[in-house]
Amino acid sequence: MTRSRQLTAAALIAGLSASGNAAPTEVTFIDGGYAEMCSSVAQNADDAKYVELTGSRLAISPVEICTLAIEEERSTPLNVAGAYNNRGVLLFNEGRLEDALADFERAIARAETLGAAHINRGYTLVAMQRWEDSIASFDRGIELGAPDPARAHYNRAIAHEELGHVREAYYDYKLASELRPEWEEPKRELARFSVR
Repeated sequence: MTRSRQLTAAALIAGLSASGNAAPTEVTFIDGGYAEMCSSVAQNADDAKYVELTGSRLAISPVEICTLAIEEERSTPLNVAGAYNNRGVLLFNEGRLEDALADFERAIARAETLGAAHINRGYTLVAMQRWEDSIASFDRGIELGAPDPARAHYNRAIAHEELGHVREAYYDYKLASELRPEWEEPKRELARFSVR
């Protein structure tokens, strides 16, 4: 793996990015229950803290909140899929990549059209250097119109480049740059290419 790719993978694993370009994407729910609480902690995954339940002095971890959302009897299949995705975001940020990957796969099994889960599976596979598998996840997530397509194309470009698919990598970096012109990382990557 190139030095540039090692740094990107390290940033993914740590969930480091002030502009939010590395951390997975959460699914938002507003239902007043555990699914909403899980959504809320996943949105702030870099700053997730123990949550005090209303009417209780019991403080539980963000991951446990999402587990409660998964186990909640009144949850719809989409809420359960979203809770798995959101718990996966939290696990990813903790560096628990295998557990995060399992949760993203559970989310997809319950709601195959949940684009964010496919994209998050792709991010996790990039962090695990499973390039070929990540491309398939990004393809499906992009096809479903997942949030932040620029970030998805950028990470798919990394996987393509690691596999020696230079042309595909170039086009994904280019598209990432076009989709989010203010983002410097794709531009830096593009500067390394010579187009003939």
